[in-house]
Amino acid sequence: MVTAAVSLATQCSIAQSSGAMPPSLAGANGLRARAAPTPLALPANLAIPRYVRGAAPFSDGQTLVYAAAWEGIPAGEARITMAHSKPHPAWWTGAMWLTSSVLVDKLYRMRDFFHEDFADASWQPVEINILQHEKQRKDHWVATFDRAHQLVTAVKTNKAGRTSIRRFSGGAPWGPFSGAMMALSQPLTPGHSYTFDIFSGGNRYVFTFAVRRREQITTSLGVFNALRIEPTVVWLSDGSFRSQAHATTLWVTDDPRHLPLRIASAVFIGSVVADLTQVIDGHGAAPQ
Repeated sequence: MVTAAVSLATQCSIAQSSGAMPPSLAGANGLRARAAPTPLALPANLAIPRYVRGAAPFSDGQTLVYAAAWEGIPAGEARITMAHSKPHPAWWTGAMWLTSSVLVDKLYRMRDFFHEDFADASWQPVEINILQHEKQRKDHWVATFDRAHQLVTAVKTNKAGRTSIRRFSGGAPWGPFSGAMMALSQPLTPGHSYTFDIFSGGNRYVFTFAVRRREQITTSLGVFNALRIEPTVVWLSDGSFRSQAHATTLWVTDDPRHLPLRIASAVFIGSVVADLTQVIDGHGAAPQ
């Protein structure tokens, strides 16, 4: 997934098929938070197209497993699942688990969980849950989307129970998984660019995905004809994160699936590369 893949690369460089969340996420909607601040508006000069959805790029219950390495040293794993929600059949559910390796744990232990519910008919996001458990930090984000009023509200709760609120107005932002579905369903024609407004946790990003050219790449799964895509951050809500937005390149299969094969992201020293190592269908078997 394009936007989820970029999120994976970003998390590595600093980023439930049933729709169920871990116990620590239960009861999030019952949080008591202080008064909401004035919403941060999307800049009026940003031209963000409205795209028409194509065919769903993922089958129900499909799981993608990625192995990340820093300069050849194992850095972690990402497991991404896309499925129809069992509690809410009219929704899709996307989930991603990010786990740092044993070696990286000694320096920066990461156990992050991303979860998004979005409408089956329109792919519009309903709610995002993110549990960030990095080093000693343990933050829980809940973001809800009010499409009618063009308003997104994000509530963060830290491990001490303190809460804070961020609000964003204007436009029609996607979540990381709903945005990935929409982006990958597009033609992705070499020489063309696609711009998406993506909300993840407490920040909002506007990305342009430039499809550069066709290339052939080799992974542990074989040799693939691929499309080389270079995302660029056009705008983000928290300017302090711009210094963390390193150069990222994504390769997806050059076929209607547009399956993300590899994500490479520059870091302070060298680069982090995440390769797709396993594809599991909804029945637990790798598709042919």
